[in-house]
Amino acid sequence: MSSRLSPTDQLKPVVEAILRHQNYLMGKPGGQRLQMPGGDLSRMDFSGLALTSAVLPGANFAGAKLCGTNLELADLFGASFAGADLTGGSLAGADLRGGNFAKARLHGTVLERADLRPGQLVFWKDRRRAQREQTAQLTPANFHGADLSGARLDNAQLSGADFGDATLFGTNLSGAELAGANFATAKLKGALLNNAVVTGARFDGADLRDAELRNVDMASASWQGAMLQGAVYQKDLARLPAALRAALDQHVLWVRSNGSEGKRLTLHRESLPGLNLEGSDLSGAILIECDLSGAQFTAAKLQLARFDHCRLARSGFENADLSGADLTGSDLGGASLRNAVLKPVALYAADGRNTGRSWPASLSGVNLASADLRGADLRGVRLERAQLDHSNLSAADLRGADVSATDTSRTNLGLARR
Repeated sequence: MSSRLSPTDQLKPVVEAILRHQNYLMGKPGGQRLQMPGGDLSRMDFSGLALTSAVLPGANFAGAKLCGTNLELADLFGASFAGADLTGGSLAGADLRGGNFAKARLHGTVLERADLRPGQLVFWKDRRRAQREQTAQLTPANFHGADLSGARLDNAQLSGADFGDATLFGTNLSGAELAGANFATAKLKGALLNNAVVTGARFDGADLRDAELRNVDMASASWQGAMLQGAVYQKDLARLPAALRAALDQHVLWVRSNGSEGKRLTLHRESLPGLNLEGSDLSGAILIECDLSGAQFTAAKLQLARFDHCRLARSGFENADLSGADLTGSDLGGASLRNAVLKPVALYAADGRNTGRSWPASLSGVNLASADLRGADLRGVRLERAQLDHSNLSAADLRGADVSATDTSRTNLGLARR
């Protein structure tokens, strides 16, 4: 190590701290965990070193050489790797929220389970504690061949980034800015790309089996030779009426920004029979007295959506997520809700803290005559005064459901859990 970090007056404290960290990792006497919050480590060579579990929030690694460096499980919140070379290194499980990887080289770098979400940076201004959200800066970064399986990249800025031949199994890219990014031959099986911006991106030859691409404008990117079996995405987006398409685009922004941008989708007395919104994310949408007879919401995400006295006869909600949704007074006669989820949704405070409370889905007063609810998750759902004549709830989960004042004498409840 001494050949890379000469013990000059400037570097000596860093060298000594790293030596103590090596002893700490090996359990030797005199060992001490490396802790250098906000440290200036720019343009230094750390290649091949083991810095596992180091505490380096806000550290500056700009222009540093970290080839083969082990930074697994390290606290690198808000750290800067601008222009750094991390080829062949490992950041698995590291906290990289709010980090800066602009023009960094990450060829073959392991980022499995790393957290690259935006982060809340705390600072003092005029003697007052303040905070601001800082998005991970990954534009343009080279992740070619890197392993980012299970990494958190939701809402990250990744325009122009190179993920060619990268491994992103189960990676969360929801809401990310992916314009012009390269995912050619990347492995994205089971990845989440809901509400991502993919304008000009290339997914040619990529493996996207079982991935989620809700509200993604598929026509704006290249998917030549991509494997999309089992993937959830909107197939008829271009066929939607222009006004509705514009409203959906605004809703995408609203969902992506947690309500700070765009506009919630609100439809009142609209006639849209046969509408196909398969695979859409309409969480929180409000639809009042709309005619949606025969509409398709298969595999759609409809958490906390409101369908108030809507006509939904013969509509399709197979595998849809209706957690916390309110369908009070709607007509779903003959509709298919097979394997749909209508369980309560957890309520979170503005700071992201789980309040411990939940909001149940409601089918109160809904006409479900001859509806197919086989295998549906109806735990805790409100079903009072619902019409269930000749409906099929075989193998449905009704534990905790409120079926007061509901006649189930002509309902198929075979194998239902109650």
